[in-house]
Amino acid sequence: MTAIGTARSPRARSHPNRPTEPRVLMVASASDRPALASDRPALASDRPALTSDRPALTSDRPASDSRDGPVDISTSPGRGGKNRPGRARRVPATHSAAAGRATLFVSGGACLGMRVTVVGSGYVGTTLAACLADAGHDVTAIDIDRDVVDALNDGRAAIHEPGLDDLLAEHVDDRLRATTEYDSVPDADVTFLAIGTPSREDGSIDLGPLTAAAEMTGEALAGGGSGSGATPDDRHPVVVKSTITPPGVGEIGEALRAGAGDAADRVELATNPEFLREGSAVDDFQRPDKLVFGTDSEWATERLEILYEPLVAATDGDVSVIRTDPETAVMIKYANNAFLASKISLANDLGNICKQFGIDAYEVMDAVGLDDRIGAKFLRSGVGWGGSCLTGDQRVLAKDDEGTRFLTFEAFFDRYVDEDAALVDDVAVLSYDDNGNSTFKSVLGATRREYDGELRRIQTKMSKEVTVTDDHPMLVVEDGDLAVREAGSLTETDRLPVQTEVTVDPVGHFDLIDLVVDDPDFPTDEVYLKPDIDLSDRKDHLRNVLDGYNRRHSYDRVHEFARNNYLSLDVFLEFEDELEISRTDVSLYTTRGGGQTYVPAIVSADEAFWRFIGYYLSEGHVNDDESGHGSTTRRRVALSFHPTDEPEYVSDVESYFESLGIRHTTRQQETAMQIEVSSRIFARFLESLGCGTGSYTAALPDAVYQEPESHRKAVLSGLFRGDGHIEYPSHSNAVVYDYGSVSEDLIAGMQLLLHSIGVIPSYKTSTSEKSTKPAHFLRVSSSEQIDQLKELFLDADTAKIDRRLDSYARQVAPTGHTDGGTHTTVRVRDIETLDPDESVPVYSLEVADDHTFVTTDGLAVHNCFPKDVDAIRAAAREAGYEPALLDAAVAVNDGQPERMLELLDAHVDVADERVAVLGLAFKPGTDDVRNSRAIPIIEGLQARGADVVGYDPVATDNMHERFADVAYAESAAAALDGASAALVVTDWDEFAALDDAFDAMAEPVVIDGRRIIERRDGLTYEGLTW
Repeated sequence: MTAIGTARSPRARSHPNRPTEPRVLMVASASDRPALASDRPALASDRPALTSDRPALTSDRPASDSRDGPVDISTSPGRGGKNRPGRARRVPATHSAAAGRATLFVSGGACLGMRVTVVGSGYVGTTLAACLADAGHDVTAIDIDRDVVDALNDGRAAIHEPGLDDLLAEHVDDRLRATTEYDSVPDADVTFLAIGTPSREDGSIDLGPLTAAAEMTGEALAGGGSGSGATPDDRHPVVVKSTITPPGVGEIGEALRAGAGDAADRVELATNPEFLREGSAVDDFQRPDKLVFGTDSEWATERLEILYEPLVAATDGDVSVIRTDPETAVMIKYANNAFLASKISLANDLGNICKQFGIDAYEVMDAVGLDDRIGAKFLRSGVGWGGSCLTGDQRVLAKDDEGTRFLTFEAFFDRYVDEDAALVDDVAVLSYDDNGNSTFKSVLGATRREYDGELRRIQTKMSKEVTVTDDHPMLVVEDGDLAVREAGSLTETDRLPVQTEVTVDPVGHFDLIDLVVDDPDFPTDEVYLKPDIDLSDRKDHLRNVLDGYNRRHSYDRVHEFARNNYLSLDVFLEFEDELEISRTDVSLYTTRGGGQTYVPAIVSADEAFWRFIGYYLSEGHVNDDESGHGSTTRRRVALSFHPTDEPEYVSDVESYFESLGIRHTTRQQETAMQIEVSSRIFARFLESLGCGTGSYTAALPDAVYQEPESHRKAVLSGLFRGDGHIEYPSHSNAVVYDYGSVSEDLIAGMQLLLHSIGVIPSYKTSTSEKSTKPAHFLRVSSSEQIDQLKELFLDADTAKIDRRLDSYARQVAPTGHTDGGTHTTVRVRDIETLDPDESVPVYSLEVADDHTFVTTDGLAVHNCFPKDVDAIRAAAREAGYEPALLDAAVAVNDGQPERMLELLDAHVDVADERVAVLGLAFKPGTDDVRNSRAIPIIEGLQARGADVVGYDPVATDNMHERFADVAYAESAAAALDGASAALVVTDWDEFAALDDAFDAMAEPVVIDGRRIIERRDGLTYEGLTW
């Protein structure tokens, strides 16, 4: 054997610097999203912490001529008047001179930092502001959202991040403040831009908000201030933290200089990309593994070096600083994420090949890592990483430029995602925030993949249901606050939040001219307009406008139009501006010669309209009649009510048609009172809304979801009056509302609509012997919600409901949901494990800001935690490139746990045998079991009939929530005692020292997925890739 470098035992080479699995976040969109920080060694215990006591800022900043001199270590009054030891600031003397003395200074024994302004208080901006304040700088955070500003000034972050609120609470009113104004910019030593850059339809980033912020920053600098840049020559660096592409640097620079005007020559745009991970952003910022400065001048670089000196000092100088140009700096962020995921996937694949050949993959990769073109990190093959998704039949409420759409994931993906180009259109979905509010947030990325594993169908009280992969992060409400739990760890004591509102963005009206123009079934020369005015009174004007048109014909068309008082649609469209006839003043029709049905060109989306839509969805259908003469099919819209018991509903619909001037007929039939409108245009209009043509295809129009509450109640009124039922139980004075339909789409939409007005219905299905499809039913039964919806019905029904409720001695509490104030919740009733016979497509979304979305039955769930490959696909989407290699990487990664189990199968039949699983956490040093490779390992062992016992130094409780039926040992030795096999999944240090503990096993078979156990005599040892 040829030795390369210093010989190391497997135990020694495992710690402490072996890289852990990367946790990559999407970098293809909003800047206020954390990007992947590259792996770093654990901090030594004697490393200085940024949170150690330090002198506070004083309010009197010394003049520039008194700011030279070394930084001393002193004691100064801290917060509350107590003395705290000072900190040594390792700032080279050359920085103070070359950078215009923008450094740390001493005044009266107090240590001062730089004056910093941060524009944008999202994820990155808030973390940046709080951490710079903690590093000793004086920070002003700017945001246009007054609520965000107020929260920051109250010491609260508008986003969740461990440790962030603590920093805010410590430094607000001292070194940190927030405002909506740009007044602090001129007096700052440096200004940061941390504004979101969402994706456009073609996948490129929208620089609009960032451009506006840059221009406003320039304007503020042009206005000047008492400090005017805090440098002798008034130079001011504006540093972009936002995620932008290299071409975007120039665009932002132009906006900044345009705003600065005559002061543009004193302003320099720099870039300083961030490498943060959600959940550890504060620590990642305070202990970076690298700092990237993208500048065009030495003085701007030195300004950033001074700013970050406290961070460098806190890591004993163990930080690489990359000094480059602004464009290269932003590209580093994209390349960083893409390379890490690709590298670990390739290492796993090569490791599997090595195993087939009986070769130690770690030895191979140790040698490969010596190649400085490759590097040693992330070459350790292992068990892989995890992921989380939902099945394709789950729904989301999406919003694009055309309005809202209530879609299944499958339909969403087909409509908005281009897999070949790895692009996501500019679309948002209904999200759910910490305060229980629902708003639309941009979709930053979407993926679809084949999944071969167990699913969890989570059913709640009120019969709400969602199906997800077992590791999907679910939102739960604990003690009134949102928390995130893995789907597989949920129990029947958990409560899930449900959406109870939606933002309002009314459609206002519908333009039927635009509808027919885009429809090939309606040639514009065969569609006619009847104006409200008499064209004969305006014949001279008409002739003047249509003179050229009239000459194209062999007869006088203008005379015909005026005499018969109509226009053809093609003429109207060609001369619309000159005709001075508004679309609101015309009606459309398609037949001439008498008996026409006129339909207004503009239909107002008012309460009467939406109530009619409700009636149509319950009682209506479209009938196509091809029995007449000619080639055109006649289309009739018909609504059928009870022959005698519903005269008010019949009158309501008739009144609506009469208000629009739509000709209709009402016929008394043996089994129904039928109202009929014969109009191809009106039938097509209802179809275009998505209403369907009958009971089986009925669905709510997508436009209704953002209508005002009165309009949403109006459509519910028509629905419940049609196919709804008011039940008055004989055994009590209670009232129950029921609604039934054979259309699952309609019922799903009604649930979302009811949720949007704070009503939580229960749901069930029923199949009769003669039916071909199940019927779907909604029920509302709590007295509060009965009272809330009583206005949907007629006065006589409302009076009877009031009498029942008034005599109802007790208020019926909701049986399945709870209104907890901030969050309305439903309790988990059952969690069913599904094991499909074949792989199924699953879908994931990455949603901006809240990282949540509202899905099936109004349930709010967390973002799909993006897999490494998903994040890299998002980065590729930004460049418009499909990375085919990563498709294969998914398969390699997902196969690693099964490979461990196959190695076990070769040695032990584990049925009815005790098998130890060592390591349950996602990685050492955390109790986080999300995406832990132990999950598929345990599932595979259970499927083989094994008696599983698990051990982890800190993650046992969390894994117990996931696998309550697994035994858990108090130590690794206890887990191994009597076991027929052991699988090592997480590389905790203590596992390397087990040694003799393996002798207590019944059969000492060890499958090592992390190369931490030393091979020795007496063990049947298998390494995953060595």
